[in-house]
Amino acid sequence: MKMGFNPPELILPAGNFQKLKYALAYGADAVYAGPPDCSLRARLNEFDMESLKEAIEYTKLRNKKIYITLNLFARNSDFWKIERYVKELEEYAPSAFIVSDPGVVRFLKKLKIKTPLHLSTQANTLNFESVRFWEEAGIERIILARELNYDEIVEIRENCRNVELEIFIHGAMCMAYSGRCILSLYFTGREGNRGDCSHTCRWKYYLIEEKRADDPIEIEEHGDGSYILSSRDLCLINYLEELKSLHLDGYKIEGRTKNVFYVSLVARAYRMALDRVYNLGDGDSIMAPEDLINLLDNHGYTTGFIFRGTDIAKNEHLSVDELQNPFEKQYKKQYIVGLVREADSRKMIVEVKNPLRKNDTVLAISPDMIEEVKILSIRDGEDYIDMAYGAKKQIVTVQIDRDISGSTWNFGILVKKHKPLE
Repeated sequence: MKMGFNPPELILPAGNFQKLKYALAYGADAVYAGPPDCSLRARLNEFDMESLKEAIEYTKLRNKKIYITLNLFARNSDFWKIERYVKELEEYAPSAFIVSDPGVVRFLKKLKIKTPLHLSTQANTLNFESVRFWEEAGIERIILARELNYDEIVEIRENCRNVELEIFIHGAMCMAYSGRCILSLYFTGREGNRGDCSHTCRWKYYLIEEKRADDPIEIEEHGDGSYILSSRDLCLINYLEELKSLHLDGYKIEGRTKNVFYVSLVARAYRMALDRVYNLGDGDSIMAPEDLINLLDNHGYTTGFIFRGTDIAKNEHLSVDELQNPFEKQYKKQYIVGLVREADSRKMIVEVKNPLRKNDTVLAISPDMIEEVKILSIRDGEDYIDMAYGAKKQIVTVQIDRDISGSTWNFGILVKKHKPLE
């Protein structure tokens, strides 16, 4: 009986080994990662065969799960690479391979692999007959299409009780059907369905009528331009109680190309929120989970399709005020200024990522603590300085105004309001 009644896994993206470590430290039950040439993240993906092997071992030692993405839409020339990755990585026993191409599923079955197979959301599974088809093909978990609404997922769950089901609950969304966009390939030659999307949906566009090509229609979305193909970001952190009755097995977060700050904060926020919903405790924090999420850069939040056309009368957006001008709001978000390497009482050893100044007030975030602190002094070696620069990759000793002992600071982060000057 695979139908999930336990808390669903919280599954975080891992674009490199460092992000994987932070995701697990901040509360992920599982991570997903993959090789650049066989998953849907060819750019800003630092994994190779050896680091993936190391990542599998690291994750398993912590009793967490790691899902290896092989979810490209394969060409004939790709199968030798897929075979190489699968045969080598299977020796390290990853938790599952995530696939989307029916040909890849058939190919892996021919190889008689022992690792479970999960079906990517790219396969846009929309109905219970499709779920049954994939279950009969040997798939153990289906990551459902983002286009489904709540009632449709209920119906799938009721008709498919022996297969695991998973949905995305947070992150960027493609304007195309289940991510099957060809704009990037058309405009830049970079194929989104092979992990090399140029994010052309985020470009500024004009509307042109067929017979009036010389007279473009100006669409005044706001002062910074018109982004008519740019979707808001999915965010379901306020609706986990409603999702509980779906009995799903996994909640996934998008963002393998996002930075350590994003991965850590979104993991911490959803971990807190899920623990509250399932009465597992909520930890100590000066901020609510939804406030943590609002620290992150975003394109404005939406609940996507999940409540549309249902009896659950939810406002599509988390906050109308927050979404009046998402680009202006985005500028006002936090940014990372340093990674904490060590901390003791009122002192921190910090790897500087962006300018950090004496007398700055920053948020000091760890897997089990969030505190607002003031920087009293910065020491570089034996010299006291007024500012440390991220470009120099400085390691500095920072004195702060309060005692932060008792927390796990080897995965600590310092963040500050506003973006640094370009």
